[in-house]
Amino acid sequence: MNYSTETQKIGFFESVYESTAEQSLDADINLPDYCPEIRKILKCTVVPNINSVQNNSGRLTADATATVRIFYIGENGKPAGYEQNYPLQKFVESDKITSDSSVRVNIKTDYANCRAVNPRRIDVRAMMTFIFKVMNKREENILCSAEGEGIQTISDEQTVASLCGINERAFTLSEVIELPSDKPIVSQIINVTACAVTNEVKVINNKALLKGDCNIKLYYISDDSSAVEYIEHSVPISQIIELDGLHDNCKTGITLNVCSCETLPKADSSGDIRLIDFNARINAFIIAFDEKLVSFIDDSYSTLCETKNSFKSVELLSYNDNFETSFTNKVVLESIGVSVDCVLAVWCSDIKYNFMPKDGKCFAVGTYQANIVYKDNENQIGIIQKPVDFDCSVQMKEKAERTTCFGSVQIVSCSCAVTGDSRLELKTEMITSGIILSNYMKKYVNDIELFKENKRKDTPCALTIYFSDKGENIWNIARKYNTTVDAIKEENNFSGSIVEDKCMLLIPVNN
Repeated sequence: MNYSTETQKIGFFESVYESTAEQSLDADINLPDYCPEIRKILKCTVVPNINSVQNNSGRLTADATATVRIFYIGENGKPAGYEQNYPLQKFVESDKITSDSSVRVNIKTDYANCRAVNPRRIDVRAMMTFIFKVMNKREENILCSAEGEGIQTISDEQTVASLCGINERAFTLSEVIELPSDKPIVSQIINVTACAVTNEVKVINNKALLKGDCNIKLYYISDDSSAVEYIEHSVPISQIIELDGLHDNCKTGITLNVCSCETLPKADSSGDIRLIDFNARINAFIIAFDEKLVSFIDDSYSTLCETKNSFKSVELLSYNDNFETSFTNKVVLESIGVSVDCVLAVWCSDIKYNFMPKDGKCFAVGTYQANIVYKDNENQIGIIQKPVDFDCSVQMKEKAERTTCFGSVQIVSCSCAVTGDSRLELKTEMITSGIILSNYMKKYVNDIELFKENKRKDTPCALTIYFSDKGENIWNIARKYNTTVDAIKEENNFSGSIVEDKCMLLIPVNN
């Protein structure tokens, strides 16, 4: 057939593989001699951290560490702590995993229980779940024009978010933190939280230059005090993330996630434990889209011969908005069952969330667990653990019923105040950021088949008179009478594509 076509390439992302794998942990811990004996266990946490992920084309292997932290009251009535690390490893296999796949591996603790077998021995039972997610880039050629053999087409132009690339890269962050001069020395670290935020992103030649901060809050116990001490510190982040196809006009979504965090007390030059060796593994996830104006063929026919159109439906994305907003989640905890004299420590963990559109806004909705260490009016130390709900909304540029959001919600800091008998007020500073894309379906002609042996019959008359209704599309009239839109417009001195009022049209024969 003597006709030509043109196509435009669109990039799509697709989730090709998702799997979970459970991992149990049975630990028998014997406290070292320098730890006081156990009078009462306050909290046992099992914090799993991903150390590395190897992608060997068809096989993913995740190496991790489970940190078991025991927070307890010692024989002297003072708070004490102990932690121990255990190696973990899981792998999955699938022929859908390629060397170019974007891989995300998370690990969460489903439950952790412990009991004191005797004053120096602890039995720990926990269950964790590895979560493997794999995404690939797929490209599709869209038929956007066809010429020759009398082919006529009607097209619809759409601005499409075409995937340039997707990548997740892990990097390490290390720093030796010195305690402020007014803080006592470290005996045992009981909890550390870290939040990585991006402050600035520059895109240059297939690279994203990230600058940000990793904000750390660390609670510890000192031999010199029965109180729980804490320090806050910020470590600067400066990283280069490579992504083929990335350029400065891309719409990008970048999120940072602290996937492991380790701290080790160390002695300074005087021999005092006043240094903290901090090491973290941070995952940088980046996804980038090009905004392309794509012409989709809605319908076609030939004035010379019979044709057959093949249609295809595709889910397209369009760029909606980038967002970054800070918010405070305030919760009043009442009837907690104890009379709290003062709060010694508070941290939040196990955050879970998802994004959903509603009324022109994108909502981040989820939960996290608040852990509040307190001293009651009888000078006894205890801990309160409460699930807390949160939600935050950001206004979208364009209202959409269905969206895809690549984003994150992170806890920056939290505080707790006693506001009455058996009443606490928890404030959690949070930040959410990401990119919002609108989803919509598009049906288009992806192939035109011509049957040259089935030529169209010539019309016996030079002109046909057609009485049109208001609102008729000239394309439909031209298709019906096997002529062209331009011929009808020229014959009837029309400029638009829709008939505005009832009228008589002269339909010329196609030559």
